Amino acid sequence: MLRTAVLGQLTRCRGGARGAPVKPTPLVHLAPSARVLPFGTAKVEDKDALLRFPEAGWNINEDGEEGWAIVGDGPGRRLAVETVLGRHRIAPNTPSPGPLPVNAKRAPSSAIDKDAWKPVQYLAFAKPSAMGEFTDYTARYGALQEEDKMTVRQRLEMSFGPSEQANKNVAEAIGLLGMQHLVDMPYIALSSGQTRRARIATALMTRPAMMLLEEPMAGLDAQSRLAVDDVLGAVNVSENEARVVLVLRDREEDLPRWITNVVDVREGEVWVGTRRQWKERKAARAHIQQPKDMPDGSRTSTEAPLVKLCNVSVSYGEGTRPVLKDIDWAIRPGDKWHLQGANGSGKTTLLSLILGHHPQSYSLPAAALTLFSQPRRMVPTPTLRRLIGHTSPEVFAAFPRNMGLTAAQAIATGYEGVFSRRPITEEHKVRILSLLEFFKPHLATTRTGEPAEMTAREIGNRNFAHYTPAQQALIVFLRAIVARAPLLILDEPTQGVDEAIWRRCFELLRREWEEMEEAGTKQACVVVSHYADEVPWRNGKVLRLDDGVATTVRS
Repeated sequence: MLRTAVLGQLTRCRGGARGAPVKPTPLVHLAPSARVLPFGTAKVEDKDALLRFPEAGWNINEDGEEGWAIVGDGPGRRLAVETVLGRHRIAPNTPSPGPLPVNAKRAPSSAIDKDAWKPVQYLAFAKPSAMGEFTDYTARYGALQEEDKMTVRQRLEMSFGPSEQANKNVAEAIGLLGMQHLVDMPYIALSSGQTRRARIATALMTRPAMMLLEEPMAGLDAQSRLAVDDVLGAVNVSENEARVVLVLRDREEDLPRWITNVVDVREGEVWVGTRRQWKERKAARAHIQQPKDMPDGSRTSTEAPLVKLCNVSVSYGEGTRPVLKDIDWAIRPGDKWHLQGANGSGKTTLLSLILGHHPQSYSLPAAALTLFSQPRRMVPTPTLRRLIGHTSPEVFAAFPRNMGLTAAQAIATGYEGVFSRRPITEEHKVRILSLLEFFKPHLATTRTGEPAEMTAREIGNRNFAHYTPAQQALIVFLRAIVARAPLLILDEPTQGVDEAIWRRCFELLRREWEEMEEAGTKQACVVVSHYADEVPWRNGKVLRLDDGVATTVRS
């Protein structure tokens, strides 16, 4: 079992030494009835508190078998993370050396750079560029530029720096999450799930006292989720390794087996307890089911296909590394497809052909790839961008934050599928305001996530970069649907989006498809997800990729 192997790799287990029990040392400590307030708040009053902790406070022991998860509503999870990272005032004061509630811990001898060592390593995967500039997420398909040829091994070596310990850490990182077969691939060519595994492994090798991982399993196939689950669970209980705290959605199936304790944050109130207590508490709450009136995706069309692939194959390395093998696929108006497959199975490459991003889409025979009844080479890329609505974790990360775009301007870029402001017509304004009105409860908030009185126009005029990551992900989703394009591609659309927002997205898509059909038009939709309950219809078609080979089934 992988967990056993990792435990051996990470040395001995915490608390495994024999002898008299030693009182656990708190790694994280928030005092009983602690209050979290914005910096600069003079008085400690509940009305000013961002978070209110229970009478018992919150302690995470440095030693022992505890496994912690932070769940709850989106704003609450974000505030809990920011509290651990020391971004708010905590009253009563936390232990020295300051606002960070994680006790100081000397950098381990295996740390690469002891001066730059941090007690807490935080990884948020739905995260844009640090500088806010646009990044060309399509470069991965060609890997044509010199800087894009850096392999996974070289990227890890660059992260750890030149030293004997760094070389050991590179080897350990490669083996830790089963990446041996990926080490000589260009890093930029990794799938989103593979990139996530590489980032987790790299973070583990920095030897922090504590790791905060936000949605580490999102975007991973079932086998990869189990592998990452085993590794993180083993790291969490290993002596001299990081305490791992997961930040997860409020779904019990997302909690790994090794999670024993839960912090649940809702509307500013923090609950702390065991996993069993949390399950009982969750069962007592009104459970919101998936909408019962979901659209039926089983209907078929005899109209000419929007997209048709005939015997399409794609390979790299002069044919030595096949990615897609003899793919046949037709997407007709109104079709609802769930695209499935393990990480690295070829899903993103297949979509890149349809979207016109992949360089090899031009070199395919004219009959092999037809888009909107024309060979790919005859359809200008700007035209494709107007005919296909598209969102993905890569689009979210690539979208520019430093251009001063408002929320309305960001949504309006979806009419042409670009990443810069364009003129907005009166018709476009009406459409955008109606979408913002539909999501007003989720977008009308203050900078700290508190509800605010705002009109749809005020929401639209606010700077896109000032919204929370979950709200930005919603705006990028609205960008994909705003033009009601004939084809909608939703690639891992729930990543970074709160559960309540995605349920509302379900309702919007149902309404949109009904209105389009009443107007005599049909929108085809392709959803990429590893979870069946994230598909916004029932009884749809499924295209499953396995090592580049496609099979069609009914859901």
